[in-house]
Amino acid sequence: MDVEAAKRPSRTYGFLRAVSGVLAVGMVLLALGNIGVQFYANSRDLPGPGTLSVVAHVVAALLVVGAQIVADRYADWKAPVASLAVLVVSAATLWTFWWA
Repeated sequence: MDVEAAKRPSRTYGFLRAVSGVLAVGMVLLALGNIGVQFYANSRDLPGPGTLSVVAHVVAALLVVGAQIVADRYADWKAPVASLAVLVVSAATLWTFWWA
């Protein structure tokens, strides 16, 4: 297989990559929202989301952005695996901190 061909984005997993991209953006927005709410709560002496929630959302956002970069740049088996990693990390974060 050509090295340049492995670096081109795949059209085969386009829908999966698009969904994981939307989730990656959503996780970044949730992390920024958590940071903002925590700063607001600290400035007003209110209970905020807490350090655990803020750190977990930031770590999850970094993980999904990294995985999404891999999914967007490669055309081999790495693309769908990275997209599925975005789905799994996003689902675990949403389940743990929002739904459960």
